[in-house]
Amino acid sequence: MSPTADDARRGASSAPGTGGAHEVQAVAAADFETDTRSLRAQYWTTEPAELIGPVTDHAAEGGALLAKAEGEGERAGEARRALANALAETRLIAGRIRYHGLKDREGAELSFRQARQAADAAGNPLLGAAALGHLALLADASDDAGADVLAEARALAGRGAPIGRVTAWLDAVEAERAAGAGENQRALRLISDAETSLAAAGSDAQDWLDWCTPSGLGVLKGLVQLQAGLTSQARRTLLYSMAPLAPDEHAQRSLVYLGLAAVEAAEGEEYEACGYACRSLEHIEACGDVLGVRAALDPYLHESCVADLYENLFPST
Repeated sequence: MSPTADDARRGASSAPGTGGAHEVQAVAAADFETDTRSLRAQYWTTEPAELIGPVTDHAAEGGALLAKAEGEGERAGEARRALANALAETRLIAGRIRYHGLKDREGAELSFRQARQAADAAGNPLLGAAALGHLALLADASDDAGADVLAEARALAGRGAPIGRVTAWLDAVEAERAAGAGENQRALRLISDAETSLAAAGSDAQDWLDWCTPSGLGVLKGLVQLQAGLTSQARRTLLYSMAPLAPDEHAQRSLVYLGLAAVEAAEGEEYEACGYACRSLEHIEACGDVLGVRAALDPYLHESCVADLYENLFPST
């Protein structure tokens, strides 16, 4: 917690009545929200093994603050909701680190369930729907329970406004589940729906939903097209998905290049596949393996150019 928040607490602790306590809660909530936004940015630039500790500690701090706020009067209600909202996002970040970066499905599930609880406490159905969407992703593609969770997420999202970005995210989740079940055409229709929803949403208020982007949808679409045997379309889609990326968006670029490597490998173009795999490695080295991409490069390690670069970048692996 920052010195400003600590000073506010010390100053308010001796104040008579409940006004001081209310002020402390407001300062604590604002401070916690600021730290949450910082962790959100670090998700894209920091190795999962390095970030999970600070995020877990932050979530524990938020839980303690929220529990303390529950004992305050009605005046502290706004601060409680702000704390719960930031806590829900923190637990979402923790779940995404565990799921995408650390491949810890059990830990991710717990984090997403805790995120849903905090979103309920905040009265934020959109954050709750996002947590449920992640839980649906964890379920097997053929599991009816996963479909039920996704339906619950859609119903919950309908209680919040605006819903454009969240709708796009849930469409993408359903598309990924459909692709996992081999329903490629259905998956592609859902991705098209997601693209439409995302374009219509514009710059709505869900700035925490920074993982649902046109480029991210493009990578998913390209991989589904590849799975469907549409390699030329997959190549165009992946190349197009790179256009909106900033030069320093290394994590997303590593995913695009890995997808392109898979396309070229499917076409029997091993030299081109090797080149794209090397570019993916270079971007991993620039940002850390924040999305857990490195393990997917195993099929290319028999190529000398990839193996040599891999050894130079990650000599201890």
